[in-house]
Amino acid sequence: MTHSLDNIKLMWREEPRNFQTPCYLYSVSGVEKNFLTLKNLLGTNLVYSLKANHCVDLLVRCGHLFTDGIEVASVGELNLIAGGDGVKFINNPSMDKQTMRAAIGSKATIIIDNEQQLDMLGEFIGKRPLNPVLFRLNSCVLKTFMPEHESVRSDHFGMDWETAKRCLKWANDNNIEVQGFHLFKGSNTFVKTAMSSVTAVLKIIYEFEKSLGYPIKMINLGGGFDNQPELSDFDFDAYRNLLQEIPEHIEISHEAGRAIMASAGYFLTRVRSVKQIEDQSYIIADGGMKQNFLLAKTENSFRRYEEPMILTSNDYESDNDKETGTGKAYIVGTSCNRDDVIGAINNISVMPAVGDGLLFSHCGAYNESYTLGDFLSLPKAQAYIVE
Repeated sequence: MTHSLDNIKLMWREEPRNFQTPCYLYSVSGVEKNFLTLKNLLGTNLVYSLKANHCVDLLVRCGHLFTDGIEVASVGELNLIAGGDGVKFINNPSMDKQTMRAAIGSKATIIIDNEQQLDMLGEFIGKRPLNPVLFRLNSCVLKTFMPEHESVRSDHFGMDWETAKRCLKWANDNNIEVQGFHLFKGSNTFVKTAMSSVTAVLKIIYEFEKSLGYPIKMINLGGGFDNQPELSDFDFDAYRNLLQEIPEHIEISHEAGRAIMASAGYFLTRVRSVKQIEDQSYIIADGGMKQNFLLAKTENSFRRYEEPMILTSNDYESDNDKETGTGKAYIVGTSCNRDDVIGAINNISVMPAVGDGLLFSHCGAYNESYTLGDFLSLPKAQAYIVE
Protein backbone atom coordinates (compact mmCIF):
# COMPACT_ATOMS: atom_id res chain seq x y z
CA MET A 1 0.00 0.00 0.00
CA THR A 2 1.38 3.40 -0.95
CA HIS A 3 1.91 6.32 1.40
CA SER A 4 -0.53 8.40 -0.65
CA LEU A 5 -3.25 5.78 -0.40
CA ASP A 6 -2.73 5.62 3.37
CA ASN A 7 -3.18 9.41 3.48
CA ILE A 8 -6.38 9.27 1.44
CA LYS A 9 -7.88 6.58 3.67
CA LEU A 10 -6.92 8.52 6.80
CA MET A 11 -8.42 11.75 5.42
CA TRP A 12 -11.63 9.92 4.56
CA ARG A 13 -11.91 8.35 8.02
CA GLU A 14 -11.34 11.69 9.74
CA GLU A 15 -13.88 13.68 7.72
CA PRO A 16 -15.53 12.25 4.59
CA ARG A 17 -17.46 15.49 4.08
CA ASN A 18 -14.20 17.23 3.14
CA PHE A 19 -14.28 15.40 -0.18
CA GLN A 20 -16.58 16.95 -2.76
CA THR A 21 -17.28 14.01 -5.03
CA PRO A 22 -16.76 13.00 -7.73
CA CYS A 23 -13.12 14.00 -7.53
CA TYR A 24 -9.59 13.16 -8.52
CA LEU A 25 -6.82 12.81 -5.96
CA TYR A 26 -3.29 13.36 -7.25
CA SER A 27 -0.19 12.37 -5.34
CA VAL A 28 2.85 14.65 -5.56
CA SER A 29 5.14 11.98 -4.14
CA GLY A 30 3.71 9.45 -6.60
CA VAL A 31 4.50 11.69 -9.58
CA GLU A 32 8.01 12.31 -8.28
CA LYS A 33 8.68 8.61 -7.71
CA ASN A 34 7.38 7.62 -11.15
CA PHE A 35 9.29 10.36 -12.95
CA LEU A 36 12.63 9.75 -11.28
CA THR A 37 12.32 5.97 -11.57
CA LEU A 38 11.71 6.11 -15.32
CA LYS A 39 14.36 8.77 -15.93
CA ASN A 40 16.94 6.65 -14.12
CA LEU A 41 15.93 3.50 -16.01
CA LEU A 42 16.36 5.28 -19.35
CA GLY A 43 19.44 7.34 -18.52
CA THR A 44 18.24 10.15 -20.82
CA ASN A 45 16.24 13.35 -20.68
CA LEU A 46 12.56 12.82 -19.97
CA VAL A 47 9.95 15.19 -21.42
CA TYR A 48 6.50 15.31 -19.81
CA SER A 49 3.51 15.04 -22.17
CA LEU A 50 0.98 17.50 -20.75
CA LYS A 51 -2.06 15.92 -22.41
CA ALA A 52 -1.87 13.07 -19.90
CA ASN A 53 -2.74 15.36 -16.98
CA HIS A 54 -3.03 19.14 -17.05
CA CYS A 55 -4.13 19.79 -13.46
CA VAL A 56 -2.61 23.22 -12.78
CA ASP A 57 -2.11 22.68 -9.04
CA LEU A 58 -0.28 19.44 -9.72
CA LEU A 59 1.91 21.12 -12.36
CA VAL A 60 2.86 23.82 -9.87
CA ARG A 61 3.79 21.27 -7.24
CA CYS A 62 5.72 19.05 -9.66
CA GLY A 63 7.17 21.67 -11.99
CA HIS A 64 10.67 21.22 -10.54
CA LEU A 65 10.74 17.73 -12.04
CA PHE A 66 10.05 18.72 -15.64
CA THR A 67 13.25 20.63 -16.39
CA ASP A 68 13.91 18.54 -19.53
CA GLY A 69 10.77 19.95 -21.07
CA ILE A 70 7.00 19.75 -21.34
CA GLU A 71 5.26 18.87 -24.59
CA VAL A 72 1.93 20.49 -25.42
CA ALA A 73 -0.50 20.16 -28.33
CA SER A 74 -2.64 23.30 -28.21
CA VAL A 75 -2.71 26.98 -27.32
CA GLY A 76 -4.80 26.10 -24.28
CA GLU A 77 -2.11 23.76 -22.99
CA LEU A 78 0.60 26.25 -23.90
CA ASN A 79 -1.18 28.90 -21.82
CA LEU A 80 -1.03 26.61 -18.78
CA ILE A 81 2.77 26.73 -18.79
CA ALA A 82 3.41 29.98 -20.69
CA GLY A 83 4.49 31.86 -17.58
CA GLY A 84 7.34 29.49 -16.80
CA ASP A 85 10.89 29.59 -18.10
CA GLY A 86 11.10 25.87 -18.75
CA VAL A 87 11.68 24.11 -22.04
CA LYS A 88 8.51 23.82 -24.12
CA PHE A 89 7.75 21.70 -27.16
CA ILE A 90 4.57 21.93 -29.26
CA ASN A 91 3.44 19.09 -31.48
CA ASN A 92 0.17 18.82 -33.39
CA PRO A 93 -0.52 17.78 -37.02
CA SER A 94 -3.36 20.33 -37.25
CA MET A 95 -1.37 23.31 -35.97
CA ASP A 96 -2.64 26.57 -37.49
CA LYS A 97 -0.97 29.97 -37.84
CA GLN A 98 -2.44 31.27 -34.59
CA THR A 99 -1.03 28.30 -32.69
CA MET A 100 2.35 28.65 -34.39
CA ARG A 101 2.44 32.37 -33.58
CA ALA A 102 1.72 31.62 -29.92
CA ALA A 103 4.41 28.93 -29.90
CA ILE A 104 6.99 31.30 -31.35
CA GLY A 105 6.01 34.00 -28.86
CA SER A 106 6.46 31.63 -25.93
CA LYS A 107 9.84 30.44 -27.30
CA ALA A 108 8.60 26.89 -27.67
CA THR A 109 10.33 24.41 -29.94
CA ILE A 110 7.97 23.59 -32.79
CA ILE A 111 7.84 19.97 -33.91
CA ILE A 112 7.06 20.11 -37.63
CA ASP A 113 4.56 17.45 -38.66
CA ASN A 114 4.15 18.13 -42.40
CA GLU A 115 5.20 20.29 -45.34
CA GLN A 116 2.34 22.76 -44.88
CA GLN A 117 3.53 23.55 -41.36
CA LEU A 118 7.01 24.20 -42.68
CA ASP A 119 5.58 26.59 -45.30
CA MET A 120 3.63 28.32 -42.53
CA LEU A 121 6.77 28.70 -40.45
CA GLY A 122 8.45 30.29 -43.45
CA GLU A 123 6.01 33.20 -43.24
CA PHE A 124 7.60 34.18 -39.91
CA ILE A 125 11.17 34.26 -41.22
CA GLY A 126 12.65 37.71 -40.64
CA LYS A 127 9.62 38.83 -38.62
CA ARG A 128 10.26 37.00 -35.37
CA PRO A 129 13.17 35.10 -33.82
CA LEU A 130 12.67 31.39 -34.56
CA ASN A 131 13.94 28.54 -32.43
CA PRO A 132 15.47 25.57 -34.24
CA VAL A 133 12.78 23.03 -35.08
CA LEU A 134 12.36 19.28 -34.79
CA PHE A 135 10.86 17.14 -37.56
CA ARG A 136 8.32 14.53 -36.59
CA LEU A 137 8.89 11.23 -38.39
CA ASN A 138 6.17 8.69 -38.91
CA SER A 139 6.95 5.25 -37.51
CA CYS A 140 7.00 3.88 -41.07
CA VAL A 141 10.45 5.49 -41.39
CA LEU A 142 11.79 2.83 -39.05
CA LYS A 143 10.97 0.13 -41.58
CA THR A 144 12.41 2.28 -44.36
CA PHE A 145 15.79 2.03 -42.67
CA MET A 146 15.30 -1.37 -41.02
CA PRO A 147 12.81 -3.59 -42.89
CA GLU A 148 12.89 -6.22 -40.16
CA HIS A 149 11.70 -3.70 -37.54
CA GLU A 150 8.61 -4.86 -35.66
CA SER A 151 5.31 -3.67 -37.13
CA VAL A 152 3.41 -0.98 -35.26
CA ARG A 153 -0.05 0.40 -35.81
CA SER A 154 -0.24 2.84 -38.72
CA ASP A 155 -1.14 6.43 -37.91
CA HIS A 156 -1.34 9.89 -39.48
CA PHE A 157 1.46 11.57 -37.54
CA GLY A 158 4.66 12.95 -38.96
CA MET A 159 6.42 12.40 -42.27
CA ASP A 160 7.52 9.45 -44.34
CA TRP A 161 11.14 9.50 -45.46
CA GLU A 162 10.52 11.02 -48.90
CA THR A 163 8.62 13.92 -47.31
CA ALA A 164 11.33 14.34 -44.69
CA LYS A 165 13.99 14.65 -47.40
CA ARG A 166 12.03 17.40 -49.15
CA CYS A 167 11.57 19.23 -45.85
CA LEU A 168 15.26 18.96 -44.99
CA LYS A 169 16.14 20.55 -48.33
CA TRP A 170 13.53 23.31 -47.86
CA ALA A 171 14.87 24.06 -44.38
CA ASN A 172 18.41 24.35 -45.71
CA ASP A 173 17.33 26.56 -48.59
CA ASN A 174 15.47 28.89 -46.23
CA ASN A 175 18.00 28.96 -43.37
CA ILE A 176 15.71 27.18 -40.91
CA GLU A 177 17.83 25.27 -38.41
CA VAL A 178 16.72 21.68 -37.83
CA GLN A 179 18.02 20.48 -34.50
CA GLY A 180 16.81 16.89 -34.88
CA PHE A 181 13.75 14.69 -35.02
CA HIS A 182 10.92 13.30 -32.94
CA LEU A 183 9.76 9.71 -33.30
CA PHE A 184 6.77 8.15 -31.54
CA LYS A 185 5.24 4.74 -32.22
CA GLY A 186 2.08 4.77 -30.08
CA SER A 187 0.94 3.65 -26.67
CA ASN A 188 2.43 0.54 -25.07
CA THR A 189 4.98 -0.04 -27.84
CA PHE A 190 8.22 0.59 -25.98
CA VAL A 191 9.00 -2.91 -24.71
CA LYS A 192 8.28 -4.47 -28.10
CA THR A 193 10.19 -2.03 -30.30
CA ALA A 194 12.77 -0.07 -28.29
CA MET A 195 15.91 -2.00 -29.21
CA SER A 196 15.14 -2.23 -32.92
CA SER A 197 14.18 1.44 -33.05
CA VAL A 198 17.58 2.58 -31.80
CA THR A 199 19.27 0.48 -34.47
CA ALA A 200 17.16 2.21 -37.13
CA VAL A 201 17.65 5.63 -35.54
CA LEU A 202 21.42 5.35 -35.90
CA LYS A 203 20.94 5.18 -39.68
CA ILE A 204 18.37 7.99 -39.65
CA ILE A 205 20.81 10.26 -37.79
CA TYR A 206 23.46 9.67 -40.47
CA GLU A 207 21.05 10.59 -43.29
CA PHE A 208 19.74 13.66 -41.43
CA GLU A 209 23.21 15.05 -40.89
CA LYS A 210 24.28 14.26 -44.45
CA SER A 211 21.23 16.10 -45.83
CA LEU A 212 21.63 19.10 -43.55
CA GLY A 213 25.39 19.40 -43.80
CA TYR A 214 25.75 19.95 -40.05
CA PRO A 215 25.38 17.87 -36.86
CA ILE A 216 21.94 17.61 -35.30
CA LYS A 217 21.61 18.34 -31.61
CA MET A 218 18.58 16.44 -30.35
CA ILE A 219 16.42 13.38 -30.91
CA ASN A 220 13.22 12.44 -29.07
CA LEU A 221 12.64 8.69 -29.13
CA GLY A 222 9.07 9.02 -27.90
CA GLY A 223 7.58 6.85 -25.21
CA GLY A 224 4.97 4.13 -25.41
CA PHE A 225 5.55 3.11 -21.79
CA ASP A 226 2.88 1.31 -19.81
CA ASN A 227 1.60 2.41 -16.40
CA GLN A 228 4.53 0.98 -14.45
CA PRO A 229 7.50 0.34 -16.76
CA GLU A 230 9.74 -0.59 -13.84
CA LEU A 231 7.68 -3.75 -13.37
CA SER A 232 8.22 -4.98 -16.93
CA ASP A 233 10.84 -7.58 -17.78
CA PHE A 234 12.49 -5.22 -20.26
CA ASP A 235 16.30 -5.10 -20.07
CA PHE A 236 16.92 -1.42 -19.39
CA ASP A 237 20.63 -2.04 -18.82
CA ALA A 238 21.00 -3.37 -22.36
CA TYR A 239 18.93 -0.49 -23.69
CA ARG A 240 21.11 2.15 -22.01
CA ASN A 241 24.19 0.43 -23.41
CA LEU A 242 22.72 0.54 -26.92
CA LEU A 243 21.92 4.24 -26.57
CA GLN A 244 25.63 4.88 -26.04
CA GLU A 245 26.13 4.16 -29.74
CA ILE A 246 24.30 7.40 -30.55
CA PRO A 247 26.90 10.14 -31.14
CA GLU A 248 27.79 12.12 -28.02
CA HIS A 249 26.91 15.48 -29.56
CA ILE A 250 23.22 14.47 -29.70
CA GLU A 251 20.98 15.01 -26.69
CA ILE A 252 18.63 12.05 -26.28
CA SER A 253 15.12 12.45 -24.89
CA HIS A 254 12.16 10.23 -24.28
CA GLU A 255 8.68 11.46 -23.42
CA ALA A 256 6.04 10.08 -21.11
CA GLY A 257 2.63 10.92 -19.73
CA ARG A 258 0.98 7.70 -18.66
CA ALA A 259 4.07 6.25 -16.98
CA ILE A 260 4.51 9.40 -14.91
CA MET A 261 0.92 10.12 -13.93
CA ALA A 262 -1.23 6.98 -14.07
CA SER A 263 -0.41 5.35 -10.74
CA ALA A 264 -0.19 8.76 -9.01
CA GLY A 265 -3.91 9.47 -9.43
CA TYR A 266 -7.16 8.19 -7.94
CA PHE A 267 -10.82 8.76 -8.75
CA LEU A 268 -13.30 8.96 -5.87
CA THR A 269 -17.07 8.81 -6.18
CA ARG A 270 -19.83 8.30 -3.60
CA VAL A 271 -22.66 5.78 -3.55
CA ARG A 272 -26.02 7.48 -4.06
CA SER A 273 -28.23 4.41 -4.11
CA VAL A 274 -28.13 0.64 -4.50
CA LYS A 275 -30.65 -1.69 -6.09
CA GLN A 276 -31.26 -5.01 -7.77
CA ILE A 277 -33.04 -5.73 -11.05
CA GLU A 278 -33.97 -9.39 -10.95
CA ASP A 279 -30.65 -11.05 -10.03
CA GLN A 280 -28.36 -8.18 -11.06
CA SER A 281 -27.01 -5.74 -8.45
CA TYR A 282 -26.30 -2.11 -9.27
CA ILE A 283 -24.52 0.64 -7.37
CA ILE A 284 -25.46 4.15 -8.53
CA ALA A 285 -22.62 6.61 -7.92
CA ASP A 286 -22.43 10.40 -8.11
CA GLY A 287 -19.67 10.19 -10.73
CA GLY A 288 -19.48 8.32 -14.00
CA MET A 289 -18.32 8.55 -17.58
CA LYS A 290 -18.94 12.31 -17.64
CA GLN A 291 -16.13 12.73 -15.12
CA ASN A 292 -14.04 9.65 -15.96
CA PHE A 293 -14.68 8.48 -19.51
CA LEU A 294 -11.93 5.87 -19.61
CA LEU A 295 -13.37 3.85 -16.72
CA ALA A 296 -16.45 3.16 -18.85
CA LYS A 297 -14.30 1.09 -21.25
CA THR A 298 -16.45 2.13 -24.22
CA GLU A 299 -13.42 1.89 -26.52
CA ASN A 300 -12.79 -1.75 -25.64
CA SER A 301 -14.54 -4.60 -27.43
CA PHE A 302 -14.18 -6.69 -24.28
CA ARG A 303 -14.97 -4.64 -21.20
CA ARG A 304 -13.11 -5.68 -18.11
CA TYR A 305 -14.20 -3.16 -15.50
CA GLU A 306 -11.97 -1.89 -12.71
CA GLU A 307 -12.84 -2.80 -9.12
CA PRO A 308 -12.61 0.05 -6.59
CA MET A 309 -11.69 0.06 -2.93
CA ILE A 310 -14.72 0.74 -0.73
CA LEU A 311 -14.32 3.51 1.85
CA THR A 312 -17.04 3.16 4.46
CA SER A 313 -18.89 6.22 5.73
CA ASN A 314 -21.08 7.13 8.68
CA ASP A 315 -22.46 10.23 6.98
CA TYR A 316 -25.81 8.62 6.22
CA GLU A 317 -26.49 6.40 9.21
CA SER A 318 -30.25 6.31 8.66
CA ASP A 319 -29.71 4.85 5.21
CA ASN A 320 -26.96 2.44 6.13
CA ASP A 321 -28.99 -0.75 6.32
CA LYS A 322 -26.87 -2.44 3.72
CA GLU A 323 -28.63 -4.53 1.14
CA THR A 324 -27.46 -8.01 0.33
CA GLY A 325 -26.24 -8.43 -3.22
CA THR A 326 -25.58 -11.42 -5.37
CA GLY A 327 -22.78 -12.14 -7.81
CA LYS A 328 -21.26 -9.09 -9.49
CA ALA A 329 -22.43 -5.55 -8.78
CA TYR A 330 -21.98 -2.97 -11.52
CA ILE A 331 -21.14 0.63 -10.64
CA VAL A 332 -23.03 3.09 -12.82
CA GLY A 333 -22.87 6.86 -13.18
CA THR A 334 -25.27 9.74 -13.63
CA SER A 335 -25.38 10.39 -17.37
CA CYS A 336 -28.53 8.43 -18.32
CA ASN A 337 -26.42 6.47 -20.80
CA ARG A 338 -26.58 2.68 -20.74
CA ASP A 339 -22.80 2.60 -21.34
CA ASP A 340 -22.20 4.62 -18.18
CA VAL A 341 -20.77 1.68 -16.27
CA ILE A 342 -17.47 2.66 -14.64
CA GLY A 343 -16.64 -0.35 -12.50
CA ALA A 344 -17.72 -3.57 -10.89
CA ILE A 345 -17.40 -5.33 -7.56
CA ASN A 346 -16.96 -9.04 -8.08
CA ASN A 347 -18.44 -11.73 -5.85
CA ILE A 348 -20.35 -9.21 -3.81
CA SER A 349 -22.19 -10.42 -0.71
CA VAL A 350 -23.07 -7.15 1.03
CA MET A 351 -23.78 -4.02 -0.98
CA PRO A 352 -21.96 -0.78 -0.13
CA ALA A 353 -24.07 1.74 1.75
CA VAL A 354 -25.30 5.10 0.58
CA GLY A 355 -22.49 7.57 1.32
CA ASP A 356 -19.69 5.03 1.03
CA GLY A 357 -16.75 6.03 -1.15
CA LEU A 358 -15.60 4.08 -4.21
CA LEU A 359 -11.90 4.72 -4.81
CA PHE A 360 -10.42 3.74 -8.20
CA SER A 361 -6.64 3.58 -8.55
CA HIS A 362 -4.42 4.29 -11.59
CA CYS A 363 -6.57 7.23 -12.70
CA GLY A 364 -3.86 9.88 -12.99
CA ALA A 365 -3.28 9.81 -16.76
CA TYR A 366 -5.92 10.69 -19.36
CA ASN A 367 -8.86 9.78 -17.09
CA GLU A 368 -9.63 13.46 -16.52
CA SER A 369 -8.01 15.08 -19.57
CA TYR A 370 -9.55 12.63 -22.07
CA THR A 371 -13.08 12.89 -20.63
CA LEU A 372 -15.39 14.48 -23.18
CA GLY A 373 -18.33 16.82 -23.50
CA ASP A 374 -20.96 18.56 -21.40
CA PHE A 375 -23.76 16.00 -21.54
CA LEU A 376 -26.63 16.92 -19.18
CA SER A 377 -24.50 19.88 -17.95
CA LEU A 378 -23.19 17.57 -15.24
CA PRO A 379 -20.39 19.00 -13.09
CA LYS A 380 -16.73 18.30 -13.69
CA ALA A 381 -14.85 16.34 -11.08
CA GLN A 382 -12.99 18.29 -8.40
CA ALA A 383 -9.24 17.80 -8.00
CA TYR A 384 -7.33 17.50 -4.74
CA ILE A 385 -3.57 17.29 -4.23
CA VAL A 386 -2.15 14.88 -1.65
CA GLU A 387 1.45 14.35 -0.62
